[in-house]
Amino acid sequence: MGLTDTERRSLSGGATYIEPLAVRLPEASRISGLSRSEIYRRAARGEIVLLKCGRSTLAEVASLRAAVASLPRAQIRA
Repeated sequence: MGLTDTERRSLSGGATYIEPLAVRLPEASRISGLSRSEIYRRAARGEIVLLKCGRSTLAEVASLRAAVASLPRAQIRA
């Protein structure tokens, strides 16, 4: 999630991209394609790990990745 390999290579100044361990919910929704409500539903089922940091709720990126990977393939009719 986050940047593609091409985007990482194009970073100026030789900066190294480090993927975040957790992101706020608007970013989690953006990078996963899941709605905020769906993120909360999956968190209630234990599929996504949510963390609290003060007043902010963060979603663990590894659990987001696993939740998206577990989705079934779409059945497309020819």
